[in-house]
Amino acid sequence: MGAWMPDLLTAEEVVVEFSRTLALGMLQRFVDVRQAQAADNRSVCACGTAPVVHRVTKWRRETLVGPVEVKDPYLYCRTCGDSARPLHAHLGTSRETWSLVVQEAAVDLAADESCGKAVEKLERHHPGVQMERTTALRMLHEHGSRARDFIEDKLAHAKGSLERPRGCRPQGSQRAEEIEVEFDGGMIPVATLEPIETKPGETPALTPVRGIPKRRKVCAWQEVKAGLAQKPGETSRLYSLRPTAGLDQAFSDLLALAALQGMDNQTEVRGLADGALHIRPRMEETFTGYSFRFILDRPHAKEHLSSAGAALVPLTKMAAQDWAKQALTLLETGRAQEVVDELHRYWCASSNDERSRNDILRREANYFDRNKDVVAYAEYRERKWSTASSEVESCHRSLVQCRVKIPGAWWHPDTVDDILALRVLKANGWWDEYWQAQRRAWKESARGRTQHFADAA
Repeated sequence: MGAWMPDLLTAEEVVVEFSRTLALGMLQRFVDVRQAQAADNRSVCACGTAPVVHRVTKWRRETLVGPVEVKDPYLYCRTCGDSARPLHAHLGTSRETWSLVVQEAAVDLAADESCGKAVEKLERHHPGVQMERTTALRMLHEHGSRARDFIEDKLAHAKGSLERPRGCRPQGSQRAEEIEVEFDGGMIPVATLEPIETKPGETPALTPVRGIPKRRKVCAWQEVKAGLAQKPGETSRLYSLRPTAGLDQAFSDLLALAALQGMDNQTEVRGLADGALHIRPRMEETFTGYSFRFILDRPHAKEHLSSAGAALVPLTKMAAQDWAKQALTLLETGRAQEVVDELHRYWCASSNDERSRNDILRREANYFDRNKDVVAYAEYRERKWSTASSEVESCHRSLVQCRVKIPGAWWHPDTVDDILALRVLKANGWWDEYWQAQRRAWKESARGRTQHFADAA
């Protein structure tokens, strides 16, 4: 024993390899036994004739411990033409190359890094599991789509709980006295393949392998809508990510996330976001009927004050940051109207001709006029309220960009939601719950297939 396994590391490596070999052998034995059972329990078809084995198809079942070979007999009745694959009922599945366990491992890796790197890492961690990059990509989109459905159901259930009695909240949630919701948008690259225009009568260039007309990649940028809900002072947050087309759902998600965090009719909800025209009205509409208060993100307010200060230099002869600092003090102390009036006054003074006046001053005056009632930051700090939406802004880097904006990655607008849904599963701690749901669905399907085999046994 000492010469064979001289130290703990060697012993661990030997035991792991032995366990893998043993597990693969047991899985292969299970398949072989089921194949023999299927052969011994063949039933006659509807016409009363025993079908014959027309052919045997061999296919590989890839598992985390290596591939298993399945010999799948195809039965055919020469009398009535009926056919069957009896082994499927005994295995609980039709031809399925990749086990659900392998799919989870592959999608787990591909959700965090490129599919090429993911399959390389998959094989390093699970020797014998060899997967093509395109296979991992297909799994990512397949489970991304399912993940979105899973998230939709979870959020719909959470919103439904708001209409039920107080004791019927989502499982695991406790009533929250206060909740903060944040909203922000961030840009990601997308691309589509478009036909290359040709002149009349000109033959389009063809691809060398498939012989189809070549297309050109058209690149663009799309906005991801990000939202979160959290209890003040806690680090446990729930996130929502939606593509540009999901703007309406993005605000609805905020309500569901707040419900999952324990919101009810007595909870004080504060919404933090920048001053984009559509955000505040939509947040207030979403939380109609609840104790909701909007707060303009302070860093964004400072950026707008700096912009206004730079535009005022020719008129006030004051350094831009000096004016911005004074104006911020006015905002902080509830005197935002004075800032609005000053900006409007200088806009009028910038030119006698309204068409040639400094439009920056007009825009900034309107910006603070719309938000003059949500910038009393001194009061908010005194109440220990947050004044910045920095958490949701940082999630663009930590949840979206770290995967979606890796070098060379371009996503189709119709499928970018797949990766966003998977990233939400991980960020919200719903990953295991999703895969348990997939296992239940698989076993439910298997139960239907194996019912005949169970009755016979």
